[in-house]
Amino acid sequence: MRKGNLELLKKINRDLVLETIRSQQPISRAKVAQRLNFSRSTVSSIVDELIAKKFVIETGLGSSTKEGGRRAIELGFNPKSGFGVGVELMANGLLICITDLDGNIVLKERLDAGNDFKTIYECILGSLDKASISMDTVIAIGFCIPGLTNSKKGIIVDAPEFGWKDVPFVDEMKKYLDKPIYANNDVNCAALGERWVGGAKDLEDFIYISIGLGSGVGSAIVANGSLVHGKDFMAGEIAYLIQEEDVSRNQVNVAGQFGVFEKKISGKSLAENESLMQALFQGYAQDEPRSVQTVNRFATHLSIGIANMVSLLNPEKVILGGEVAGYLNPLLGEIQSSVDRMTPIRTAVEISQIGAEAGVLGVVAYAFDQEQNVI
Repeated sequence: MRKGNLELLKKINRDLVLETIRSQQPISRAKVAQRLNFSRSTVSSIVDELIAKKFVIETGLGSSTKEGGRRAIELGFNPKSGFGVGVELMANGLLICITDLDGNIVLKERLDAGNDFKTIYECILGSLDKASISMDTVIAIGFCIPGLTNSKKGIIVDAPEFGWKDVPFVDEMKKYLDKPIYANNDVNCAALGERWVGGAKDLEDFIYISIGLGSGVGSAIVANGSLVHGKDFMAGEIAYLIQEEDVSRNQVNVAGQFGVFEKKISGKSLAENESLMQALFQGYAQDEPRSVQTVNRFATHLSIGIANMVSLLNPEKVILGGEVAGYLNPLLGEIQSSVDRMTPIRTAVEISQIGAEAGVLGVVAYAFDQEQNVI
């Protein structure tokens, strides 16, 4: 067997052993071998390697066997063996989040800082210092970008909030950080955050729709357990959905402008700012006619968009996120009923469970996923 093939086989076996320990802990070496149909010597060798790297720990002796035999040493996954850093770039600063390998937040802080590369680097160092975490234990660093991002090449194609076009972001950050670095679009990241620790935990097929307050709308598609990026990394551009009535009015999509559908379901379609948004939904709750009309029209358009995406993609769940989603709980039943009426393909529509943290957690999950071979 060629050396490369042998290394790949070893990695596959190592991943299987680690995942078995992680999902079924506490578990003995013998039971791992039994579950995977591996020899005990193979499992013992892999476990010794994982313990040396601190990914696995011995948790103590298990219960005795029915026959009263010797109690086996049980194993557990050690989530504190490595850490990930997520950085969300925003118009008004940075959101930095440090997690362990299970997604438990060790430190989270919002900083009023610039987005130049040196400042970002210094903020990351400061956060690690506050968390008492050494850079040596950081497995990867991910960046959540509010704009079109080529995640494969680490290039920010277009981020209007920062005036960035075709910025080689990852290459620039690597001048400061000697760690694996990844970048992805903020909506994609939010979807991955939901899949890691939120309402889409472990789901293989779902849609995440982000509806911003001052910004527009976007969606991310997870199909068969993977993000759908599209040829130009523009899959899920729900803003550009269009209907016959739009065409008849000569309302079509133009690059660089708000999409036709976006104008119907963005935060700006409801109110210009947060205080007006609060007043609108307060009026809706009090059956104020104009507020009810505005909110119902929004709910209808949103339901149409969701129903069309459900018919096309057959997701198990649709999750609504972004600032506007926090106001939609009173409408959720109506939106669910409308979607069920518009398409025979059943799905659940829910509000995000983790809210504003979804993106920064998701980019950590994305970075970990890209670095699976580190173990």
